[in-house]
Order: sequence, then structure tokens, then C-alpha cells
Amino acid sequence: MIRTIFAAALAAPLMLASAVAQDAPPAMTPDQGNVVYGMVSGTALLMDVYQPDLSRGIGIVVIPGSGWYRPELYSAPLLKDLAPRDYIRGAVHDLTEAGFTVFVINHRSHPGFHFPDPVDDARRAVRFVRASAESFGIDADQIGILGHSSGANLAAMTGVMDDTPGNGLDPIDQTSAAVQAVVTLAAPFDLVLDPENVSAYGAQTITSYIGEPWYGQDNWYEQRTPPHIAASPVTYVDADDPPFLIVWSPDDTIVPPNQAARMDAVMNEAGARHEMIETAPSGHEPVFPTDRVIAFFARELEG
Repeated sequence: MIRTIFAAALAAPLMLASAVAQDAPPAMTPDQGNVVYGMVSGTALLMDVYQPDLSRGIGIVVIPGSGWYRPELYSAPLLKDLAPRDYIRGAVHDLTEAGFTVFVINHRSHPGFHFPDPVDDARRAVRFVRASAESFGIDADQIGILGHSSGANLAAMTGVMDDTPGNGLDPIDQTSAAVQAVVTLAAPFDLVLDPENVSAYGAQTITSYIGEPWYGQDNWYEQRTPPHIAASPVTYVDADDPPFLIVWSPDDTIVPPNQAARMDAVMNEAGARHEMIETAPSGHEPVFPTDRVIAFFARELEG
């Protein structure tokens, strides 16, 4: 197995400048802000909705990267706030310009919350969008998801996990969390840690997200699936998964390129549909392949 090699910088919000200059996209104001898509212990899970001028009737859930980390649950700037996030704002801008309705979400994060809470939130967001599809003017049966970095890990997890009901009793939690197309940008697909290849600081970051240290399969103290494996999209891949578009940069030092290679190998072995895009060297913000992403979502989600 290719072991994950995470740089220490994964602990910080992942907004590294790209090696390839990309024009800053225009400012964006959501058409609907702070939409409550769920409640956890009295705290609202929020999304912002960006609606196109001419809609295709297709919804895309977007999850920004953060290293799964925020010092407070909803500290400023909010995870879904696009103002300081040129990279993901550019993706949202391009998608809405192409006619997609975009839902940018917050989710629970460490140190206050751990896996699987952020995964549950991503899936809850899809359930909410599907249950509310008519009010948003989109097709409930054709929903895509896109994420960057840790957000791409959550998007991939949403794509590959079995479509089981949520933990709640309200009707939304009984709604399908399945997505029909997945785009990942600089995604960590395998969170298994090899202490010899990961700095103590980087390992501490992943451990903080998981909420437990890595023991390894041979000496896992309860003989259950180690959570680092359970939090890895590569664990769940099968031929029935929705199609993936995997975008990565060859000089990414935050999430190394072997992560994309690992997912490619696993999906090839499983017979899962996927496309790979290696961009020009651009660090942890791989050049956003606008035309390819739009064509991918249009092909997989329309009609």
C-alpha cells in the first residue's frame, strides 16, 4: 500500500499560494446566505446558495478545504465565506456562470469535533439539498459534489460510502445522501499514517481530525476497523460508485501526488468510473480546469 505522506502544513487552513498565478475571481454574494441545513446539539449547520442567471436545474454541493480544522465552531472567517478564498471562489464563480446552482457548506471541525462528524455533515448537506430540490429549482435525482483538499476528502467520502440513512429521525435524515458525480481538487484519499514518513506535527494534525492516534491494524486495541482507514475514501471504492474527476498538481507538498495515484489504482482495480487530470505545477491549488469540470458535470448530471 502506498502510505500517505502529509506535510506539517496540513494542520493549518489550506490556502497556499499556487505556483501558477491565477486571476482573482470577482467578489460574490450568495443569493441565500446562512441557510440552515441541519442542527447539532443546538448549533446550526449552514450553507450559502449561489444561483445562476440561467439555470440548468442541476445542484452542486461545494466543500472548501480547511485541514478539517477551525479553532471555534463558526469562527470568522466562516468556512463557507468565499471572500478570503480566491481559489474555491473561482470554482464557484465558474460553476454558477455555467448555469449550476451551488451550495457552499460549513461543517464541524477539529479540535471540537472529529471524524465522522464532518462526513456526516457533508452527507446531511446532500440530503437537505435533495429534500429541498423543488424550492431550489434543481433535479433531486442529479446532484454533484466538489471539494478542495480536506473538503475533497469529504466529497470523496460522500461519493463512495454506502447510501445508508442518517442518524436523525426527521425526514431529511431518511433522504438519500447519494451523489451522481464527484470532483476532487488536491484530495487526500488515504489517511493511513506511516510514522516513519510523516512529521510529528503532520501526524498530530491527522490524529486531531480522527480523534485517536494511529495504532495500525495488527495491534488495534479493539480489533475494529481503525478510524484512519474508516476515514479514507480508498476503503469504500467499488464499481457502483458515481463517476469521479480527480484533479491534482505534481508539485503539491501539502497533499502529495501519490494520493491521486493511490485512488487511481484502487478505482482501476474496482472498475470504478473516473478521470484523472494532472495540471501544470501549481502547488496545493491545482489549476482549476473549468471547461473539463463543466463538461464532466453536464455529461453526468443532465438528462
